[in-house]
Amino acid sequence: MTPLPPELVLEILRYLSNDFRACCLVCRAWRQLAQPFIFSALAVSLESHCQSWNRKFITYPHLAGYVTRLDMWGSYLGGQDARTMDQPPFLESAKTLEFVRRLPNVKHLDLEGFFLPSKREIKVLCQFTRLECLEMFVVVFNQPVDLLDLMSQLVNLKDLRLTGTQIRSPNKDMIGPALHNHVDVVPKRLRNLQLQDTTESLYIFSWLSGGAFDLCDLTDLTLSWECFPTRRHPTGPQASSYVDSFINAVGAGIKHLQLDIETLKFGSKSNINYMLELFISTGALSNFTVLETLDIDSISSFENDAMYLVDIERLLRSVTLTNLRKMSIVTCFTLSTPDHLPSYKELPVWASLDGLLSSPKFPSLQQLKFIIDVRCVHWKANAGWEDFDSNDDDAVPEQPPMVDDVAAMITEKMPTLTSWGCLTCCPAVIQLAV
Repeated sequence: MTPLPPELVLEILRYLSNDFRACCLVCRAWRQLAQPFIFSALAVSLESHCQSWNRKFITYPHLAGYVTRLDMWGSYLGGQDARTMDQPPFLESAKTLEFVRRLPNVKHLDLEGFFLPSKREIKVLCQFTRLECLEMFVVVFNQPVDLLDLMSQLVNLKDLRLTGTQIRSPNKDMIGPALHNHVDVVPKRLRNLQLQDTTESLYIFSWLSGGAFDLCDLTDLTLSWECFPTRRHPTGPQASSYVDSFINAVGAGIKHLQLDIETLKFGSKSNINYMLELFISTGALSNFTVLETLDIDSISSFENDAMYLVDIERLLRSVTLTNLRKMSIVTCFTLSTPDHLPSYKELPVWASLDGLLSSPKFPSLQQLKFIIDVRCVHWKANAGWEDFDSNDDDAVPEQPPMVDDVAAMITEKMPTLTSWGCLTCCPAVIQLAV
């Protein structure tokens, strides 16, 4: 049999499960080509994991060179007082440091669940000098200087993703200035930035707009905005200045913006999305002068009902985006009764969006895409009915409304964009129940 050429084998491997790829461990024919796929990503959460990999790398040193992504999971879950936590030794251990030093080609690091109180832990992370992408999920630093020391080593960083990154310094008023005023010898030139809600850590905005970064190459930005109880007022009066400095630093270069917006429960007055309201009141999106694509989604798909499109309309009404070409909105239609879909048709927001997005405020818009999720609660509740009177007014129709039915309703209610050929609809994950 004629052997497969190596380039074809590499292509085949892209479609194989990890279990099948693992045959490289026992089959010589696959070993050389499959190993780079299998060992390209590692995950460790204990000192013993690092010790085990150290032994493997001593026996097979070439495997360490294949690792380009590393996930490290700590034990800090957030919420508790990090300074009094009794964390098992992990990052500060000699075995972890040895493990990290054996990985010269890591370019993507994902840190999750760490409180970093000491210089020893920061020293371990500073070994990743070739990083191009850093993700931090619930990572807490003791002082601003700890975060600055870590980031100063990452001169090749292009992609930064932050969720729940905080500094627990007792002098909270000084965190923002300390981060903003720091100047790195080699500022990080980010191309992609993802920020999970920073309402309670506004100093992150100050840090990103300071001397540690050169954001002239930043083109892709993701912002997530969460809801908070109205009694907490987490933003404070200085929120606008933090946001303004950040927007001024990045606005002129962003071409692709993703907004993940947590919506309020219907009729709720005890919570508020502070960042959403701030961006609406200040018209901050107008500063994205070269924005070409805007994608809007919800943090929770279960609370993303189409009735909340009014908040998106409020956000867009306060801005002018002359270069915006494409826009997508993910929304959900929850059908609790057989006649629920017509009630969505009567929402005033359809006409408002149609008029707004076809106005001179959005002169370059070529496509508005609705990504639609339909949840047919009523049909699910009656799924067990086999015998019911078809003449009964409450009888369940044989087929629930589908995405095509919703799409037809939207196109009817938005005639201007439809006539221009701008409006498209496509399905998200269609569920018959919540």
